Amino acid sequence: MNYGNFSKDGKEYLIHNQRTPSPWINYLYNGRYFTTISNNGGGISYYKSPLHGRITRYRINDVPPDRPGKYIYVKDNETGETWSLTWQPMGKHLEAYRVAHGFGYTRAEASVNGIDSSVLFFVPREDDQEIWKATLVNSSAKSRKLSVYGYAELALGHALVDLINQCDDQHFNRAYFDKELNTLFSTKTYWVTETKGTQQQENQEWDQWTFFSVNKPVSGFETLRERFMGSYRNETNPESIENENLSCLETDFGNVVSALKVDIELLPGESTDVVFSLGVIEKIRFEELKEVRVHKYQSVKEVGSAFDAVLGYWNDYFSYTKAETPDHNFNTFLNYWMPYQAKVAFDVGRVVSFYYWGIGRGFGFRDTSQDTIAITISDPEKAKERIRLLSRQMQKNGKVFHHFYGDGKGEFTRHCDDPLWFILAVVEYLKETRDFNILDEPQSFIDGGSGTIQEHLLSVANFARDNLGQHGIPIFGRGDWNDTLDYIGGDEGGESVWGGMFYVAMLNLLIELLENRNLLDSHRWIADLRDKLIHAIETHCWDGEWYLRAIGEKGKKIGSKENKYGKIFLNTQVWPVIAGFPNPARLTMAMNSVKKYLDSPEGPKKCTPAWKEIDKNIGLVTRCVWGKKENGAVFCHPASWVIQAETILGRGQQAFDYLKKMLPDRIDSDTYVAEPYVFSQYITSNEHSLPGRASHSWQTGSAAWMFRVSYDHILGIRPTYRGLIIDPVIPASWEEFSIERVFRGTRYYIHVSNPYKAEKGIASLVVDGIRVPGNIIVPSEKPVCMVEVLMGKPNKDAMDI
Repeated sequence: MNYGNFSKDGKEYLIHNQRTPSPWINYLYNGRYFTTISNNGGGISYYKSPLHGRITRYRINDVPPDRPGKYIYVKDNETGETWSLTWQPMGKHLEAYRVAHGFGYTRAEASVNGIDSSVLFFVPREDDQEIWKATLVNSSAKSRKLSVYGYAELALGHALVDLINQCDDQHFNRAYFDKELNTLFSTKTYWVTETKGTQQQENQEWDQWTFFSVNKPVSGFETLRERFMGSYRNETNPESIENENLSCLETDFGNVVSALKVDIELLPGESTDVVFSLGVIEKIRFEELKEVRVHKYQSVKEVGSAFDAVLGYWNDYFSYTKAETPDHNFNTFLNYWMPYQAKVAFDVGRVVSFYYWGIGRGFGFRDTSQDTIAITISDPEKAKERIRLLSRQMQKNGKVFHHFYGDGKGEFTRHCDDPLWFILAVVEYLKETRDFNILDEPQSFIDGGSGTIQEHLLSVANFARDNLGQHGIPIFGRGDWNDTLDYIGGDEGGESVWGGMFYVAMLNLLIELLENRNLLDSHRWIADLRDKLIHAIETHCWDGEWYLRAIGEKGKKIGSKENKYGKIFLNTQVWPVIAGFPNPARLTMAMNSVKKYLDSPEGPKKCTPAWKEIDKNIGLVTRCVWGKKENGAVFCHPASWVIQAETILGRGQQAFDYLKKMLPDRIDSDTYVAEPYVFSQYITSNEHSLPGRASHSWQTGSAAWMFRVSYDHILGIRPTYRGLIIDPVIPASWEEFSIERVFRGTRYYIHVSNPYKAEKGIASLVVDGIRVPGNIIVPSEKPVCMVEVLMGKPNKDAMDI
């Protein structure tokens, strides 16, 4: 790659050229305190909420981008030479910098002017602050007198108000230096907690103090941006560093910054650690905690212990699954970067990235439900908490907030799919844990009263039953999974063919659950509803080679060979396979049409041909430029469903070919632009003038789905109520592969042999030396089980699952 590569063990992404096409970021957090950091030090810090608890600023669409950030400047007091310990903001000596993004940390190294440096950025698991540990080594032959400056620009509270009401909001900022604690403290005496811009005055102050401290005596400080930078300057060339004139003045207004200066002297070969710490303390406990919190990480030993705890946390998270296949690059993503990105998406929730600014939306109901499926294996308690949270975003009629904020507030839209995702989250948790007790837990409804989680599930089924149009297919509303098909309906209300397929798939999961609880007889109507949906789609929605996408006003077909644009859509070819529709010839033909019409060098497109004319009776998709976003781009999220569908058809090589095509380091980074170590939302397709360009990285459901589809359907190790199903669907060229999988308290070591070059089907299953009939491993009480799987010859002796 042009800019970096994975480390040999796959646990770090090493960036050797910091002039990356876009900021390549990482997430550092402990579940309360969050920060993003790019390879050049830019990023956002916030406490609990990026909207209400914003600590630092990050300027939207700035030039240059990725400003401001977490910056450490060094000045040689003899020569006057100044540089930063990340390549930006000063932008000097490009070739001197190296950055490693790891799990929960980022490390920036440099060798500039005879000074070797390494800065470790991380957030301790136990404390609400971020650590910038800078190690400086004098590699020259003479003594060096240096000044080291730490710098952060602060937002202090409500991020949107800070952005749109700066002229007034700055009157409430306060900052002072505590000489005894060697620390800058800052806060705001005014705070709003609305989710949108408002003039409402809530008559309260921000409930936090920020602190910025360092483990060496402070020789100067600054609290105002204008004094630090100087007139008509920015972070690239601060006047106060150039002229050595930090004001050491406190402030009660303005653009507040935290800047601290320390002076050091290093003999040849000598090193020292300068540890800056930025964090928050709740005001109600400020006097009690400030000394403890500030002093704790003055000790380099404490910093080391806290960092070890971060490494231990992520090592434990990854320990629940491990795979060794013939494809090393696939192993790197599957063992580390897929589950890492999925966990970040679960914990952060689509609200903050380089693309999302943390000011315009809450948690998405469908997003959160899907993110949960990646967490059930390694952290079922977190998944359980999230299911409870999701249940409280529902009305008694099954309708849910499209976006919610976790405080009883949210936004209702008319998306037809949102409630059904709740079934997926609950069922995946139950298959992993068999914790049926959760179904009997009471949770509140938005519109009053409460019901058990099982009753919430039945409310979702009621919603599905009551949301059908004239063809017996779900009413589209203002979108389904595809938000940009938002005006399909017209006055009559269009119908979502994909929505019908999705309802079938989710109702299948609910029916299976009710069967396991011996409750299906009393809810037979759900199975009848499922069957009616299948009949309606098979009757009205087959177009000859593929399924329609929607039925619009006056019966207009969308996703038909009769259309000029959008003749075929991806999702409606994939989901009848996932949902188990009964016509195998149609399913095979539909998936063959995906390969024939939708596949491209960049991956399977969302639809084709892309619209080049606006159609108000279809919606926003037709306003997108062709080959980008929903209008014919390659979306990574549904690409995972393509892979799953191919495995269901038993086509292992085709499934793996699609997966390899979607791995983010496959395309040259000057073309791809986004980070090559995580999935993006979409990639421009060959219908765009610049194909292969990715956007909206990190915060996408792609990672959760790619992770689970890879384990559950390619490697074929997936949970069910009875135990672990063993059902590999792999390239015929794979002679063997191995998996570690923790399931209900037992660690399974599974070795799969494929001497006959099969793509699907197993001949034998041996658990701890005993041959087991069928293909399900019944849960064991042992801590460890050894499993041998033989994929069989394609004959009558092989079990074709």
